[in-house]
Amino acid sequence: MSQKNKIALIFIELGLISAIALSLVLPEEKLILALSLPSALVGAGLAQWSSSSKDNQ
Repeated sequence: MSQKNKIALIFIELGLISAIALSLVLPEEKLILALSLPSALVGAGLAQWSSSSKDNQ
């Protein structure tokens, strides 16, 4: 596994873990606003993964 893929997986895992933690702690009305950061982390990880797969082709 390349270094870029490892970094991408770290971003995706951190996004998922933080989203789960926030969903357990925050009430629904505050959760909608708080999920933007985990979504950004997952998006960054997926973008990194996509760029590394294009490099391999």
